[in-house]
Amino acid sequence: RYFTELVGLCGDLGGRVMVIGSPKQRSLLPGVNRDQAMGYAAEVFTPALESAVKRGVTLAIEPLSTRETDFLNRAAEAVELIERIGHPGFRLHLDVRAMSDEDKPIPQIIRESAKHLAHFHVNDPNLLGPGMGEVGYVPIIAALRAARYDGWLSVEAFDMRFGAERIAKASVEYLQKILI
Repeated sequence: RYFTELVGLCGDLGGRVMVIGSPKQRSLLPGVNRDQAMGYAAEVFTPALESAVKRGVTLAIEPLSTRETDFLNRAAEAVELIERIGHPGFRLHLDVRAMSDEDKPIPQIIRESAKHLAHFHVNDPNLLGPGMGEVGYVPIIAALRAARYDGWLSVEAFDMRFGAERIAKASVEYLQKILI
């Protein structure tokens, strides 16, 4: 019920995509294995999906690195949960920083999971915005274009030592340069 209420709030506020990150809240409980956790996750999200669709909200599960959680660390694991739930209102959120920890190149991850993609975070493993670190975005943007992704590119930075305004400005300028 709580999750359904959150979906309602998202819709009431005009949100269209509700990203499900919450690293600490979704870590495996003692004695719970991965398959059991997949079942529990499906039990939590499935009841909220009809309400989400009625309100025009898509739930987008975000795989996160092993530094943040021990459950759903790879895009393929998130896709497994998405396919297990099997509902068009439950999709995938990808995050460049998290994908940087995977064994596959980021463009390959995008290609392999493209049909489930609903939202995308642009950032860098250094916790700054795109273009402010080691990740090259030209192949990432090319993969998103090839996948016909037409959603938002959302800057998610955690290191604010340069100030939010400067990070936002630098991120937008970098993205504009490579999107042309």
